[in-house]
This record gives sequence, C-alpha cells and structure tokens, in this order.
Amino acid sequence: MDSENLVTVIIPTLNEQEGIVEVIEDIPEEQIYELGYDVEIFVVDGGSSDGTVEKVEKMGIDVFHADRGKAEGVRKGLEKADGDKVFLIDGDGSYPAERIPEMLNRLNNGSDMVLASRFDGEICEGAMSTKNKIGNKILTALANKLYGTEVSDLCTGLRGFKKDGLEARSISAEGFEIEAGLHTVFSDRDISEIGIRYDKRKGKSKLKTRDGLKIASRLLKEKIKRDKVC
Repeated sequence: MDSENLVTVIIPTLNEQEGIVEVIEDIPEEQIYELGYDVEIFVVDGGSSDGTVEKVEKMGIDVFHADRGKAEGVRKGLEKADGDKVFLIDGDGSYPAERIPEMLNRLNNGSDMVLASRFDGEICEGAMSTKNKIGNKILTALANKLYGTEVSDLCTGLRGFKKDGLEARSISAEGFEIEAGLHTVFSDRDISEIGIRYDKRKGKSKLKTRDGLKIASRLLKEKIKRDKVC
C-alpha cells in the first residue's frame, strides 16, 4: 500500500471486551475510502484477561501485544503503522469513531494534529466525574501555559495526526502520559479540534488520580528538557 493513501487506526486496549467490537465496527471505512484512502486497523493490547483479544482476533483484526502500559502500546502501534495519517481511539466505546473522516479532512487542510474535544462538545450524563472534569481542565491549562497552545482537551482518547517521519521512540511517556507526550511533540505545529459527543464508557475505567499527577509531571519534565536544549 502507498503510505500517502493509507490511514492507520490504532486502538489501545486493556480489558475492553464490552466496547471493542462496537469501536471497530463504527470505524467508517467506506467513507474513508471515498476520501481516497485505504484503511488498516489494529489493536495494541496491554495484557487483557477478559476476552478482548479473542473478540478482536475473531473479527480478523491484527493484535500486537504491549505489556508495559498504554504509552508503550501506542509506540508499538506507531512502529507497525504504514499510513502517513494515524488515528488513535480508545477501545471503550466512549468516542465517536464515525467522526474520523471529518478529522481526516482537517489533516488534509493544514492541521498536523486534530483532537476530538469533549469540552467543546457534549459530555453525556455519567460519562465523566466532576473530579475528572476538573483534573482534565487543570492539565489542559497547564499544557497550554507551558507550550503556548490553545487546546481544550489535552487528554482526549481520540486524535489524528500526520506521521511525517515521527519516531515512535521520541515520544517520551509512560502509561496514560501518552497524550501529554504527543502534545509536547506537536505543540509547535498546527493543532486543531472538533467538538464531539462523549458517551459513558463500556466497562470499568483504569484511570487513577495518580495518573493525573504523572501527566502533569511529564509536561513539566519535557518543558524543562526543551528549554535546556534551546
């Protein structure tokens, strides 16, 4: 396949058997084809024990194993990705995969990364706790302050970006810090957002309070590292 005409969709999973089939089925392959792209879809699994992998394999989707958390899974996914345009979507069914063509159009019209913003759209009842809303807004404000960006949803689980020679190992992050790691990489490039409807996830959340602290720490560490280089 020609990488310029290929879209790669990467789905990180960890015990997502309740939502993963719906996520894969909702990826609008026909609409992406109409835009002139082939599609490759694969899952990077962080050690599921609930049948997630079996369900994915039954659908004929490739699964790559990454046992060191979400960030390592995304890096492994990027190493496997053949497309020049890459989309990451969580496997819990809370993000609208059907919006990928719209985001792809943004990438084709000047954006280097497109975020699916929950805060510029609609957060359904029960989809996000008050504590997580506050935490997300604080982390987003910190990222904007440190990196001079103007995004509304740093930690969204649906984003697309141009690969453009991006080295997967250059994304410094562990676990749920991957969104912060990607933000630091793309902060000096064009980032745009679309508002989305964010639904209640299927299955239990893995996000912990300490993950927010780790994300803030990653943002600060990468900013200090960048300032030293400059």
